[in-house]
Amino acid sequence: MHRAERDAHFTEFVAQSSARLLLLARHLCCDVQAAEDLIQSVLEKAYLRWGKVCQADDCYAYVRRMLINLNNDRLRRQPWREVATEIGESRTVLSFPGGSLPESELEQLIDRIALRRVLAELTPRERAVVVLRYLEDLSVDDTAMELGIKPGTVKSACNRALARLRVHSAKVREER
Repeated sequence: MHRAERDAHFTEFVAQSSARLLLLARHLCCDVQAAEDLIQSVLEKAYLRWGKVCQADDCYAYVRRMLINLNNDRLRRQPWREVATEIGESRTVLSFPGGSLPESELEQLIDRIALRRVLAELTPRERAVVVLRYLEDLSVDDTAMELGIKPGTVKSACNRALARLRVHSAKVREER
């Protein structure tokens, strides 16, 4: 494959997949800046290896695996983990151009924010399992293969994570 052809193929891949990869990265990292940095690094590495990547049956799956591996490397390198904390009763006031959001969109926004908070509380493995199983809609076996773990480990991590999500969901309902 010539360089111009390879570049065109890579550009097409990025145009089609970058939004989905960014969403996956945001859920894995639970931090917008870290997710954007992760995507930048993954796409850079994918470009350098694009000849090998496009030989795979599924380019997206190959790059997704690169994303997960790079995220795991990022977590291993952190000597400590940052934990977001709330100070007092302060609340962020969201303002939008043109006024306020309709009630249904506001509820969806609140639900997404709550989901990101609870995902941030999960262990990296639990978060990866939940994101791959329910956001990427992979089977138990595919998730296990993607993460390099056994299917039983996927099931148990998923059960623990879902239990935590249920507890958090009950707390959110009580607060409303």
